[in-house]
Amino acid sequence: MDKLRHSPLIYVLAQVRIGAILQMADYVPQIQERLRKAGYPLYREGEIHEVRFVAEKLDSLRMQRWHFDNIASNAGFLVQTGSVVFHTTAYETHEDFFAKLEQGLAIIHEVAGIGVVERIGLRYLDAVQADDDHDLGDYLQPGIRGLDLSAIGALQPQQFASLVSETQAGGKLVVRIRQQTEGEILPPDLQPPDLVETKTFDPGKPTAILDYDHFIEQVTPFSLAEIMQTFGKLHTVVSGAFQNSVSSFALERWNQP
Repeated sequence: MDKLRHSPLIYVLAQVRIGAILQMADYVPQIQERLRKAGYPLYREGEIHEVRFVAEKLDSLRMQRWHFDNIASNAGFLVQTGSVVFHTTAYETHEDFFAKLEQGLAIIHEVAGIGVVERIGLRYLDAVQADDDHDLGDYLQPGIRGLDLSAIGALQPQQFASLVSETQAGGKLVVRIRQQTEGEILPPDLQPPDLVETKTFDPGKPTAILDYDHFIEQVTPFSLAEIMQTFGKLHTVVSGAFQNSVSSFALERWNQP
């Protein structure tokens, strides 16, 4: 599908989970220097908290993460000992996105020597608000609209649905559909946002958030060519899922000058 003039896309994330490199911190200065010259001069260190079950008990782990962002703070790389992420709030085309992802992965691999890939994932988030002359349901396919809770007197209704499916690409597609009238647009696992949000929304107006998460879990030797080929397959499925989630009216509306 060609790029929409007024796309509802607000955030895209590509993740490569790798075999742990416990000495990743030692490689960060070299990675930072090369990514800086590649267009990602903003650097900072941070920590994330990950909750895991250890010996049948909940355990919170602190994990170091290194951020490498472009000067506009709307795209960048997140590096941990066990993963590399490229994300953006200023998505143009999948060709452009994948070219930047490939460039960064190549740099990190050349410096740190990634040996193993365990998981490859691609995630797209769209946020949809209707114009003043239409309802949110006009933008969504019937199976996505859910119940009309406002019709039964519900105040500030919220709905959440999750669909899971195996795909022909050999992965799993999780589609999360959230409708709300207030609150944060990004889901809790992406809060607080690391990048500058490039789109604004009318507060209090019904919003549908379409969250597509397609991933393949398989342990393979690191091969940049195979990784990028896998991302292409993941993208094809996600693109099809989006087109089957929204109405033809919505696509026409978003493509108007």
